[in-house]
Amino acid sequence: MRKLEPNISRQDFIIWDTINNKPAEDYDTIYHYTTIVELINTGGINILKGQEIVCLAELRPLWQKIISKAIEQNK
Repeated sequence: MRKLEPNISRQDFIIWDTINNKPAEDYDTIYHYTTIVELINTGGINILKGQEIVCLAELRPLWQKIISKAIEQNK
């Protein structure tokens, strides 16, 4: 199993823009899986065409580094 970057968790997710191959929101906009479940159940999340919810741990290492750095800068 690959070592994760600091600030990257298997329990955290991001909305990914599959058309432009990058996060759909600010790089430090991360959702815990419990928040994703709540947003889906309440209709509080709007996933557009070309977007999907992706686990941070499944992203390429380069994106993990970029997102981890953004999270660290905005703590």
